[in-house]
Amino acid sequence: MTIDHFRVYDSSDDFFSLDGSIVMKLSTDAAIAVCELAVQHGLVVARIEGGIWHFPGFEARFDCIWDGAGPPVDPGAAERNNQRAAEFIRSESPPHDVFVVTSPPMTGWKPGQRGGF
Repeated sequence: MTIDHFRVYDSSDDFFSLDGSIVMKLSTDAAIAVCELAVQHGLVVARIEGGIWHFPGFEARFDCIWDGAGPPVDPGAAERNNQRAAEFIRSESPPHDVFVVTSPPMTGWKPGQRGGF
């Protein structure tokens, strides 16, 4: 299964199973769940980009960007960081209703992985 770029995903399970970092558009609830579960998957939330969904497109908003910790980071620091990411999403919704989460491994970016914004 591949990521559908014309869809908003409502499940954090899809994010983790499809490796949705950087490209998957998530509903508010799904994005919060990704942040809350990321450490269990060995991930740190490095960036949140929020916007507004206009079927079938995503209007990215420059006023809704959050930069978190970059890897490498220990699990305790990643957990605190990821909770701040979830709070950011809560504080921005509404009016923002779709979020893109960038979440590299806590140990560091994978070779060839997009990142380093």
